[in-house]
Amino acid sequence: MKKLTVLLVAVMLLTAAFSVSASTFSDVPSNHWSYDAINKLVASGVITGYPDGSFRGGQPMTRYEMAVMVSRALDNIAAERAALEEKVDDMGSGLTTAQAQDVTAIVKALMEKNTNEELSDAQAEEVADMVESLTFEYKAELKVLGADIDALGKDVDKLEAKVNALEADMPKDHVEFTGTVATFAQVGDYGDEQYEKNATAEALADGDAMDLDLPTADNGGGDYDDFPAEEALWQEIDFGVNGSYKDVNFDLVVDTVTNGFRDYDSIYYGDYEEHVLGEQGDDQDFVMDTALLTVEKGGYVFTAGDNDDYTVEQYFFDDEDMEGLTLSAPFYGFDVNAFAFGYDDGADEGDRSGDEYYGVTASKVFNNSKVTGKVYNGRFDGYFEDNDGNYVTGNETVTNVAVEVQSDITDALTVNGEVVYNQVEEADTDDTMFRVNADYLFNDKWSFRGGAEVVGEEFNGGAKYGYVSSRSEADLEEDYDYDKYELGTTYVVNDNNSILFDAAMVKFDSASLSDDVMNAFSVADKADEDKTSYKLGWKNLYGKFTNHASVEFIKNDYYTDEIDDDATVVALGTVYDWSEKTNLRAEVVNKQADLYDNEDVWDRDMEYTYLKAGVDYKLAENIDWVTDVMYITGDVDQLEDVDGPIRDSHDKVDIDGSFITTSLSVSF
Repeated sequence: MKKLTVLLVAVMLLTAAFSVSASTFSDVPSNHWSYDAINKLVASGVITGYPDGSFRGGQPMTRYEMAVMVSRALDNIAAERAALEEKVDDMGSGLTTAQAQDVTAIVKALMEKNTNEELSDAQAEEVADMVESLTFEYKAELKVLGADIDALGKDVDKLEAKVNALEADMPKDHVEFTGTVATFAQVGDYGDEQYEKNATAEALADGDAMDLDLPTADNGGGDYDDFPAEEALWQEIDFGVNGSYKDVNFDLVVDTVTNGFRDYDSIYYGDYEEHVLGEQGDDQDFVMDTALLTVEKGGYVFTAGDNDDYTVEQYFFDDEDMEGLTLSAPFYGFDVNAFAFGYDDGADEGDRSGDEYYGVTASKVFNNSKVTGKVYNGRFDGYFEDNDGNYVTGNETVTNVAVEVQSDITDALTVNGEVVYNQVEEADTDDTMFRVNADYLFNDKWSFRGGAEVVGEEFNGGAKYGYVSSRSEADLEEDYDYDKYELGTTYVVNDNNSILFDAAMVKFDSASLSDDVMNAFSVADKADEDKTSYKLGWKNLYGKFTNHASVEFIKNDYYTDEIDDDATVVALGTVYDWSEKTNLRAEVVNKQADLYDNEDVWDRDMEYTYLKAGVDYKLAENIDWVTDVMYITGDVDQLEDVDGPIRDSHDKVDIDGSFITTSLSVSF
């Protein structure tokens, strides 16, 4: 009989808990995998949806919305607890008439369903009396149950206070040392003849392959050390020191490179014989590569040392291998960031040791908008020649003053805009740049994006003072005097598939081809054609596979219609999470380009297929084995009498390179 009573009480509680009908949203179909979970939250009052009757499941949740949901959940918990305590108090006086009738009806229904026998009114009334008697009999225990819940909450509070006290009493000063030793082996082949080796290096350096700068005397070797070598065996050793003193945390990372095995065997590119491709250094001893110290206290973060790939803005300072200082700190309600950089003395960048870069930004949030003020300054040491052959004497100074605003106009629309004023002191030029971008979430299927960028004729010195853009490390679509417009959309087909489309148009009102290229083709290079590009992409999740594919067409890549200058790029890639320890990846790119330009090295009719694949395998918690394979094949017409180290023309030169790199790293 006691089991029957417990069952009846459980039935009544369940009936009360699920008596509210769950509403649905217009954008949540009944066959959606989260349909039931959403309805439960609606029934409990945790979520209510938007005024238009939608749920917007694909939209990111803001911190405000999270706070509202957590508050509602806490209110529900408090209400349920209060109701339970009230029920416990009420049970001391027995069942009410209505409760007794409910019990009688429930018992009769259960008996009919499970035993095919009907319970008489007298029997049902007897059961109700028993339930009332048992409730009265155990009212003390029920009362104690409520008290135990209160006591448990107080015990948890006391335990939390003790833990906090122990943490406060624990010594906060500690130092931890870490390190990684990685051993690399690399073999490869650039081809047979020297001009074929050059062609292979040019294809690898293309922006849709490895995206590197070819090494020339004018750029101090470019990215020679990022190319693969034909034969190399070396080690990289990293050390780290992490510690804290009271409430100050510090982290020191030191990277060293050592080659204790053999010399590098590779090729020189063209007539630049300062470094072989893939060289990491021939010293048979430890060589300091980079070091970075980070100190943090509260909201203050300070760094000193080498900052790899430190990017400020596209229009100012986008480079690597720089050393200097950075500081991030709160200041009277503003988030302030500042930096001071110069070239690493060990960096192979030519005579630029006197170049200095400074900047400071201050940001503040106003309601749904973030406003940032920026000031950047570059000072370049030396003498500079303008495009007319005249020399600008003394040091050059470039200053950028900008204001950026990021704003959430609505839950679906985000807008970002920036205005930049640029001044070059010795060249005596000044101009502006304006750009705006917007993202709009139309619904859970469609989203749209767009942008516009307008750069003035004398921005960064304009066409006459071309050295300014290179020395300020700008990385814009063009250096000056262009208008760019972009429009794109993403369509979510389902949880596993998305389709992307982007289109862009660039109007550039200055020369785009070098003088030597124009002489080679006997053209006047009328830069009066707009460059347009169209890209269609696909993203897919299939089991353990993450796949992507895209096709892009670029028309008038160099803004002229006097010679062919179109390009087509097709890419297909996948990542396969084989297991927790093994990851496989592969990508293939096919490109056909009428013209090619890299560090003033020009080619024509370049076509290549580039394949890269790799395996990441974790042998143990602190041991990783990584293997990468690259293969590139195709052909290209090399031009004669153009800028750069290539001086002889060759038609249909074979592009043929294959490389494999494997590394074993051990962390401690």
